[in-house]
Amino acid sequence: MEIVKLVVQKRHQSGKGVARRLRRAGQLPAVVYGNGTTLAIVLAEKDLAHIQQSVAGENTILDFVIEGDTPESCQAILREVQIDPVSRASLHADFYRVDMNKSITVTVPLAFINEPLNLLQSAHAMLTHLWREVEITCLPGDIPDGITVDLAHIHPGETFKAGALALPPGVTLVTDAEEVLVTAHVESEAPAASSAEEAEVS
Repeated sequence: MEIVKLVVQKRHQSGKGVARRLRRAGQLPAVVYGNGTTLAIVLAEKDLAHIQQSVAGENTILDFVIEGDTPESCQAILREVQIDPVSRASLHADFYRVDMNKSITVTVPLAFINEPLNLLQSAHAMLTHLWREVEITCLPGDIPDGITVDLAHIHPGETFKAGALALPPGVTLVTDAEEVLVTAHVESEAPAASSAEEAEVS
C-alpha cells in the first residue's frame, strides 16, 4: 500500500468567499474527521490530483503533517471530493482519520485477467462484468491496490462469484460471497431458415 506524506495547513476561516479565494490560489478547503474529531484544513489542489491519480487512488494512506499554532500529525484516507457540476472542478475534500492498528472497510477495484476470448467466441458466449469493485475490511497498511479476478477457467454458461476471489493475507471480504461478479453468458444462435423460407427464396 502506497503511503504519501502530505504537508497541509489548519484552516481558521470558512464560507463561500474564503473557499473561492483559496481555489483562486490553487488551494482547496478540506476536513479531516474521525475518532470523534473534525479538523478544517487547506491543501494544494495539485496534491489532491496526485492522490486521485495514484495507483491506490482514494485508498492511498496519507501521512498528514498539519501545520498551525499547534502542529500535529495523523494518517487518513480520502473519502469524498465535492465536484462543481458545471466546471467539474474540485470544491472540497473529506479525509477520514485512520488508526494503522485498527481494521477499516474500503472499496477496492477488480482487475480481470486471462479472459478466454477464443473459447467464448467459438461457443457463442460473451463475458458480462457485473461488478468492477468489491468491499473489503483490513488494516489500513494492508489495503491492496486491487484484487485480481482470474477468468482462465470460466466456461460458457458459468459465473464467477465474489467468494471465489483469491484475497491477499489479512484481507476479509465484506461483499456477499454469493454476489456474481462475471457471467459467461451463452448467446443463442440465429435459427436456421425453414424449408418454406428456403423455397420462397429460391
